[in-house]
Amino acid sequence: MPHAVIEYSRDLERNFDAAALMLAVHQSLLDSGEFGEKDIKVRLYPCDHALVAGAAQAFVHTTIYLLSGRNKAVKKAITLGLLEILAGLDFEAASISVDARDLDREVYSKITG
Repeated sequence: MPHAVIEYSRDLERNFDAAALMLAVHQSLLDSGEFGEKDIKVRLYPCDHALVAGAAQAFVHTTIYLLSGRNKAVKKAITLGLLEILAGLDFEAASISVDARDLDREVYSKITG
C-alpha cells in the first residue's frame, strides 16, 4: 500500500514521459516516509475525453488509495508533496490535482506473489 492511480488527458502525451511520471510519483510517496518501496504501486490511465470547467483542457489527477488509519494531517502532507512534484514536471496548461482515499483496513484483501 499505497495505490497511486494517475489519470491524465491524452493530449499531454506529445510532451510526456510516462516512466518519468510514474517514477516521480513513486519517489514522492517513498520520500513521505509513510511507505516502504515494495509497498508502492503506481498506475497510469489516459483519458481520451475530458472537460475542465466546461472546456477542453489538459489535466493530471492522482488518487492515492491508503489503508485506513492515517490522520488528515499525514494525508494532506502526502497529497501536497505529490502536488509539488507534479507541478514541477511542467505539464503545459494542465490542471493538476491530488486526492487521498481510505481503503477499509478490515476488508482490504490481497495476494502477493
